[in-house]
Amino acid sequence: MTCPTPAFHELEARYGELLSWCDLLEAIADFLPCRVNDRLCGMVADGLLPLLLTSHRLEEQIGSDWLGAIMSGSERSETEDHLEAGRLVNLESAQDVVEVLQALHGGRGSLSFDAVNYLLRSFFYGLRRHIAAQRRIIRRIDAAPGPSSAWRDPDRPMV
Repeated sequence: MTCPTPAFHELEARYGELLSWCDLLEAIADFLPCRVNDRLCGMVADGLLPLLLTSHRLEEQIGSDWLGAIMSGSERSETEDHLEAGRLVNLESAQDVVEVLQALHGGRGSLSFDAVNYLLRSFFYGLRRHIAAQRRIIRRIDAAPGPSSAWRDPDRPMV
């Protein structure tokens, strides 16, 4: 099996972007009920789902290619099922966030600021946990004996 070096590095770059967006969403939540910057709402609403879907595609690719290096049988199956369920929850939550941000951007928000705050926090806390879990799996793959450790750039520390 050929080591998917570009996929690992691209996924880490997407995680960096997603975590930056989590920080931005946290700042928005922190400043509610103050007026939210329309440009930021529009930018996140337009870009969140494509970025999340790209990350999910990369996670699935890496998982199907590399989980066998660190897990077998039922453990692998359970892990794949758990990660897929997490991706679905993240996607559904992201869709809710996009709808709320579009409403805020258009000045037609129907939810209370407390509800928006809770929705945003629920999303970015969950996404941060998901990324941390995925990174733990990547570290296990990297530490596994065999060709998987060859993908790692020795000058770039794993997070």
